[in-house]
Amino acid sequence: MIKLPPGIEVEEIPLERRYKSNLRGLLIRIRKLYEAIEDRFGDEGLELITEVSTAYGQEIAERVKAREGAMDMHEVGLFLVKVFNGMRSEGEVTEWTDKRVCIMVPECPYPFTRLQTCKAHTAMEEALVKGLNPDLDYVIEKCIPSGDSQCHHVLSRK
Repeated sequence: MIKLPPGIEVEEIPLERRYKSNLRGLLIRIRKLYEAIEDRFGDEGLELITEVSTAYGQEIAERVKAREGAMDMHEVGLFLVKVFNGMRSEGEVTEWTDKRVCIMVPECPYPFTRLQTCKAHTAMEEALVKGLNPDLDYVIEKCIPSGDSQCHHVLSRK
């Protein structure tokens, strides 16, 4: 914390409240940066967001695989839940079978309003899933920016 001069105090905000507020602000800032990149550079900007997101997903997958080893669909699904929980996402796992895992999220944490921006960003999750288990596919079957009331992040076997 920032050290203040003697006699000056600032309200102490509980860590949980501070974290939630700061995270929300950072996620909105990411969305605004993405939109500015797209507005200024068009398709090339979206390609840049996709490339950076993909590379980041691959980096995460490499670190996780080095630590955890091979992962089946349910282990990958649980890892995605950890990722979403880290973003303070609400939601629930609505399907958990040997063929599909569906994670429903009722509100976008970023909050994206443009489908193409969402797709460029979620290249990270797609690369992460493929990096953890190349036999899995990752798709967003329902998406808030496309007009759906919630997002459905789905893992399935190829």
